[in-house]
Amino acid sequence: MPEPEVFGSQGSSGDIVIEGGTIWAGRGEHYENGLVHVRAGAVVYAGPPLDVEVPRGTPRLDATGCTVLPGLIDAHVHLTTNSDQQRVVASDVFRGQVTKPGKLLHGLRNAHRSLAAGFTTLRVMGHRGAGEVELRDFIDEGLAVGPRLLVAPWWITMTNGHGDLFFPPYTQRMKWDTADGIEECRKIVRLQARAGADFIKVMASGGMSKGEQPHWPNYTAPELAIIVETAHELDLRVAAHALSAEGIRRSLSAGVDSIEHGSYLDEDMAAEMAERGTFLVPTMSFNDWCQREGTERGLSAQGVADLSEAHDRTIESFTLARAAGVKVAMGTDSSGTLCPFGAHARELELYVEHGMSVDEALTTATTNAASLLNRPELGSLQPGAVGDVVVVEGNVLSDISRLTERSNIRHVVRSGRDLTRYLRGLSETLDL
Repeated sequence: MPEPEVFGSQGSSGDIVIEGGTIWAGRGEHYENGLVHVRAGAVVYAGPPLDVEVPRGTPRLDATGCTVLPGLIDAHVHLTTNSDQQRVVASDVFRGQVTKPGKLLHGLRNAHRSLAAGFTTLRVMGHRGAGEVELRDFIDEGLAVGPRLLVAPWWITMTNGHGDLFFPPYTQRMKWDTADGIEECRKIVRLQARAGADFIKVMASGGMSKGEQPHWPNYTAPELAIIVETAHELDLRVAAHALSAEGIRRSLSAGVDSIEHGSYLDEDMAAEMAERGTFLVPTMSFNDWCQREGTERGLSAQGVADLSEAHDRTIESFTLARAAGVKVAMGTDSSGTLCPFGAHARELELYVEHGMSVDEALTTATTNAASLLNRPELGSLQPGAVGDVVVVEGNVLSDISRLTERSNIRHVVRSGRDLTRYLRGLSETLDL
């Protein structure tokens, strides 16, 4: 294991200066040969290297030849899934046969992979009882090293809905694994709030699990409306898994805050999303991985073929959403071996391949994602922002693919602490 002194790492007080690189501070603002000063875990300056007062002894990082970015945000991950990239396990088998403590340990390894790739915040679509809320709190209290986690303790799904059908038939169902009808939907939101939810995840359409079809709507309009109403009363935002057109329509009518996937979005829905300010989290990379390497990652050839239409429709929906002015927040759907943790930047590469500028793409993983999370202190290098910084070798602003190679991630700073040595030690010993 890495030596104990690297746990806190360079800048253990949360003070650090990063100098000499091209700084992208957020919303397209950038400076050549700039300087970032983080004090007590928060940004106090980012800009040209003027007469900035830096206390003597503050650790310094040389970012010459590098791009300096805010810590990146992935707004859609399934954290406690298989982390063993050498051993392919079908998702339903993993969920049905791995213990809850086992899932949590896989999740911690996945969290470290994300952090090493420059993703300092994850929005987690939780698995019930796997300990993600507790892991979030341990990280926040400084008792464990990891990205900042915002967690839905478990998804809300109906009987025979997407989520219920995630589990193999032999899995024993527990009360509140599903919720049906107005009163059950209202209560399950309150239960999740009591369990420590940062947001609510609801299944508003079918998916690609065995025994279901993505065009199926899940939940009636009144059920979705009560879920959103109850969540908003508790200051919780609602993310709706919605592939089907009817699932998206019902979700928008209910007032959800984000549409996850949105594969069968059309022009009218996109216009409504733009008008309402509803975010789209496209999760393009999940289908991209499945189409390119699905049979090597546990899918059958038929499974890959079944996902091809959703892959094509997700690209089309992304184009429609951008044309309508819909706010896009980056999310990968990282999950087990199908969409590996640590490869999150592939999502940004896909956005650029399908029409976004690099500035636009970076915004989806920084200020846009922070806005979706209702955490304005994240996703930028403006004064007062959390001091999460990623130093990437080369010019990311002209080549987004620089982010996809782990070897290009020179430094990862979390709340002013350089965790690079710690993460490299984990990589050498635990195969991150």
